[in-house]
Amino acid sequence: MDWTHSQDQSWRGRDYVTGREDISKNTGHMTDIRSDETEKGPPLQTHTLREYEQHLNDLKKENFSLKLRIYFLEERIQQKYEDSREDVYKRNIELKVEVESLKQELQEKEQVLNKALTAAESLTNHNESELQRRCDERQQEIDHMQEILQTKIQLLQEEAKLARGEAERMACLADSESQRCATLERKMKETMETEASGPLHQKILADKDRLIDELTQSLHSKEVLITTLTDEKAHLHERVGELEDQVQDISASLQQKERDSEFFQDELAREKLRIEQEMQVCGSDSGCNFFGCQPAGV
Repeated sequence: MDWTHSQDQSWRGRDYVTGREDISKNTGHMTDIRSDETEKGPPLQTHTLREYEQHLNDLKKENFSLKLRIYFLEERIQQKYEDSREDVYKRNIELKVEVESLKQELQEKEQVLNKALTAAESLTNHNESELQRRCDERQQEIDHMQEILQTKIQLLQEEAKLARGEAERMACLADSESQRCATLERKMKETMETEASGPLHQKILADKDRLIDELTQSLHSKEVLITTLTDEKAHLHERVGELEDQVQDISASLQQKERDSEFFQDELAREKLRIEQEMQVCGSDSGCNFFGCQPAGV
């Protein structure tokens, strides 16, 4: 505060000299104004001098306030610097205590980790056997599905072969019956042309009518049979298409099961490799003293 007071005195002296020079300059200026504006009277000159004095006083007050502010700011900065040093020492002690606590905690966690690794190893062996069992079961399912698929394919092929043979046989039978009917009609027509009258002609006509009825009934039966066989053939074609779709679905399912089996085998191999790597890493970590390492700068 003495430094501020001494500087304040020196600055006030300089302000006083500067003020006197400014006053002399402004006074000369005001004298010119007064000589130039004599007609306007003294109130304007008095008002201008007061404004100048008020402005000068305001500047002096502002200058003094700034000096006080600088002094208090410097004092506050010095105090903050001292407080920050104490905080650094205190923080350093807290960090050392925290490091020691972490060391002890890490040692405890190392023991827990060793126990967990032992449990994980036994659990991994159990999981490995379980995974192998699931793979075996999936492989048995795949083999069983392959057997069922082969059996269904053979049955479908036999059914389709029998259906085609029956359809061809009935088609041949229908053709032969049609030819036989045409032959009989031709013979009857020839007989009617050679024997135009007499009881024999009547008998021939009766036989002809009877034969025509029999042939008509037989033809109708054959047509019904052909229609039935045609429908059955179409149904068999549809059934063959459905069974082919089923075969494709079963084949796709079989391929998916094979892919699943390969995935389980790969997963089992990766799990074995991961466990071996973890055991190696844990063994190397327990051999070194990384739990006792201290942070740099503590």
